[in-house]
Amino acid sequence: MKYLCRFLLCCSLVSALGGIAPRATAAEEPAPLPVKVFKDLKAGQKKNVVVYGTSLTIKGAWAQALKEYFDAKFPGQVTFVNAAKAGMHSNWGVENFQKRVLDAKPDLLFIEFSMNDAATPNNVPLEKSKANLDTMVKAARQQNPDVDIVLQTMDIAWDSPRVPEKKYGSDRPELPAYYEVYRSYARDHKLPLVDNYPNWLKIQKEEPERYQKAVPDGIHPSSTSSRGITWPAVEALLEKARAAAP
Repeated sequence: MKYLCRFLLCCSLVSALGGIAPRATAAEEPAPLPVKVFKDLKAGQKKNVVVYGTSLTIKGAWAQALKEYFDAKFPGQVTFVNAAKAGMHSNWGVENFQKRVLDAKPDLLFIEFSMNDAATPNNVPLEKSKANLDTMVKAARQQNPDVDIVLQTMDIAWDSPRVPEKKYGSDRPELPAYYEVYRSYARDHKLPLVDNYPNWLKIQKEEPERYQKAVPDGIHPSSTSSRGITWPAVEALLEKARAAAP
């Protein structure tokens, strides 16, 4: 009888307190932010920012906006290097990581290769894409354990009639799976992620004509759309990190 009384007492206490709060899950943890670079910049240190990837970076207006952001927020403190190259995939990224990235000694590094890894003519399987990403991240960490590394997904390729000889969309039937490689890697290794893909996907589904104008050749966003769609997501991450930096 005394055990029954104790049980009923516990039940009444739980009810009075509104139930037992569930344990925090990984999904509820704050998203990782590139805070270290902002902490050092606020302390007056000089830093190197490097962006690495495909034509979506070397030709992307978002990358120029990134340079302008640091020039405005921390004038004279940031050396910006755009180390990307058009038409390249992560096999090339690994092969050229030393001379294009490590030699620039990044304190903040952006990486995106999914778009071209997904192109079937490049023959980069999903597992190889992941392995290449892991190789680059580990090399950057070996050089500088405190480097902030930001991964990115990008836009969506389609077969534009403006460039009929190119089949950017048809060549990338598994592009979402390659983007998921970057998402899962960021999640598993607690790296910041700018997931641009959902923003582009929403426009493509809900406003297909607008999407086709935004990505007129089938793969490269116009300067206006790069600044208007990709850059705001990057800037939002940076602003959160800047605010979080002590």
